[in-house]
Parts: sequence; structure tokens; C-alpha cells
Amino acid sequence: MVAERLPGGRPGFSGGDPAPAIPGTLELLRARGAEPFPWTAECDLLLAPYPAPGEQTQWLLDHLRRLPLAYPVALYERDTPVLPNLLVAGLEEDPEDSALAGLRAYRSAFRHAGRGAAEALVLLPARRLMWLLRGSFLAEGTPGSGSSLQNRRFLAHALDHQRSLMLLADIVDRPLETVGRTLVLAPHFDDESLLFGAAIAAATAAGSEVRLVWLTDGAAGIPGQTGPAAGAVRRAEAEGAAAELGVGDLHFLDAPETGLRARGPWTGTLRRLIADFQPERIHLPWWGDGHVDHFETNRVLLAALPRAQRCVEIAAGAFWTPLPSGASLPHSAAKDRALGCHRSQLATVDYHRAGRGLSRWNARDLPGVAHAERHLLLPAPDYLRRYRLSGASRRCYFGVRRQ
Repeated sequence: MVAERLPGGRPGFSGGDPAPAIPGTLELLRARGAEPFPWTAECDLLLAPYPAPGEQTQWLLDHLRRLPLAYPVALYERDTPVLPNLLVAGLEEDPEDSALAGLRAYRSAFRHAGRGAAEALVLLPARRLMWLLRGSFLAEGTPGSGSSLQNRRFLAHALDHQRSLMLLADIVDRPLETVGRTLVLAPHFDDESLLFGAAIAAATAAGSEVRLVWLTDGAAGIPGQTGPAAGAVRRAEAEGAAAELGVGDLHFLDAPETGLRARGPWTGTLRRLIADFQPERIHLPWWGDGHVDHFETNRVLLAALPRAQRCVEIAAGAFWTPLPSGASLPHSAAKDRALGCHRSQLATVDYHRAGRGLSRWNARDLPGVAHAERHLLLPAPDYLRRYRLSGASRRCYFGVRRQ
């Protein structure tokens, strides 16, 4: 939802000055005379950064226990990526010269086609936030009436996201080293550039073998145009992007866009492609990336991965839900050129700006690097174990089937 107001008339903040992270939210509050100040018992809204697992979470939980159960709490993005139920317009003048400004530029893709700036928040009552931060199943319990921000779909996704943050807390940034054979699983035409463009370009430049597989047909990806004609346009754009990245080993599984499922002929085809290619590393979107086809790609891989290949390394990327940490790779000009080939997509969303904003945030802890691509790098058994423990593997996500 896009916020036009926030609850309460006396907002207070804890966990540091929120101005660098959410200047637009503070302006929204000030516009109706609600000047935020350090939190006291007289406040009727708490603003705080979304905590990283561990000491930050424990500190916030101790704070929340002292509040009434229905007390409104707005957690914002600062150190940890959130799965928001609320977006707030950022300031019109945002220089984008910091990691947080990059994050606001990235969030604008979800609010107004990649232009302007947006800030992501989780706004929930104190009791439900306590359940969420603990990773408790109670967090997704039936919401009360009239609570649109607590709808069951959001709560289920938010719980999976929080559990994933807890499971990935031990992953640290490190360089993404080259391997001999890399398989890239792109759910859609453009994901090869958005999620993996820098990694693919680095692999081909180093002389590695790269096999690129698109899982869906692109038939639902152009506004106002559907079916085989739309798919043909997007396939041609993807072939141009692959050429920019230096990849000639291309495969198209043609599952229905937004209708990808593990049970389908494409799963058997993928199994044969993996067995034939014998990859050392497989790129795919991580299980928490917020799109039905990105999520289902994990199920397809789980069903398709031959038992003999279970030792392969997984390098999971993200666009729709940022990764909290992982292996980093500097942004490349080849990635920008490849993304530029997807003209049908750039006509509706400024993915260049949104993607550069995300890469600016990804590079926040890398000395001397302004933009970076991030990958969750784990051996396949470890990746799949954490995927199952997150609870996401048991969810049912529904797309819209297109004829």
C-alpha cells in the first residue's frame, strides 16, 4: 500500500536518527504537525529500523514488550532489507550518492515505475511484530477486521522473510570466484540481466562455459500485448542481451509466464540440460524473491536436480526482495548494455535506475566499490536445507495463467 498518512499524532523514534533513511516519511508526519522526537511514554507511534537478527532484534523485542499490544510500530529499512506492507514517497530532491538513497531509488520501481524515490516500512501492532521478529507461526494468525495492512497474504510472506533473515544471518560478503561451468536459470526474459548480468559477464570474460536457460515464455510480459507475439518480442530481446553478456548456449523451456510449476514438461527438460552440462555453479533467484515465477524456479530446480549433481554450488540472486548479505561482484557495463536490450520492459519501468539503486545499496560495505551485484552462495544441500527451514517451500503462490 502507498501511505498518505501514518497513525498517531505524537510519533517517537528509537534506534538512532531516522532522517538519513526515511526523510520522506518524516516530511509526511510533519505535514500534519506530527514532529517526530526521541521516543517517550507519551508517544503514540514508534519509528525504528528493522533489526538484523541477534542483538538488534533482542533490543527491539525488549522495547516492544513495554508497549500496549495494539500500539502501532513502523519499522523502516536502514541496515536490513524489509518485506514492506507500506511505501512512502521519498523527497523529490534525492541525490542518490549514498547507499540509503540508492535503496530509495530502487524502491521507486514498486511505487511509480522507477522514478522519484520511495521508502519501505512494515507497519504493524506491537504484539504481531513481536511474533514476527521471533519467527513464530502466530505472526500469520487471522488478522482483526478492518486491518488491511495485516492481510493474511502479507503476513505469510513476512514470516517467511523474517525466518529467512534468521537463517541467513551467518552468510558474509565475499568475492564471487570464477568456476569452469555455470548454469543460469532465468525465470523471465530480462532476469538474466537484472539478477545475474555482472556474474555472467565476468564468467564469459574469464573463459568459463555458461549455459543460459529461460524458464517462461514471455507471453504475459508486455502491457497491452499477450500471447505468442509478445513472447517472440521478448525472446528476441533476450537473445540480444545474451550476446552482450557473451553467451551463445541458450535454451528456452517455454513454461507459461506466471504459471510456472514444478510439475510440467519443462522440469524434465531442465533435468536433461543439467545432466548434460554438469555445471559447477547454478544461478537462480533466491526463494524469497517476491515474484511467483522466481519462487517456483526453486521448486523446479529441486525437482529437476539429478541426485548425482546435488554437490553443485548455488548462487542465488535477487531483484524484487534484496538479499541481506552474500557474495558480491562489482557492477559491469555489460550488465547495463544487456538490460538495455529489453526495450519492451524499460518502456514501463526504469529498471536501469532501480537496478543501479539496488546495486548501490549492495555495495555499502565494500571499500572502493560503488555498485555491486549480490549472490547467496551455498552448496546445494545447504541452500535447499535453509529453503525448507524458512517455511517458504511449503507455501502455495498463485500467479495468473495466460492463454
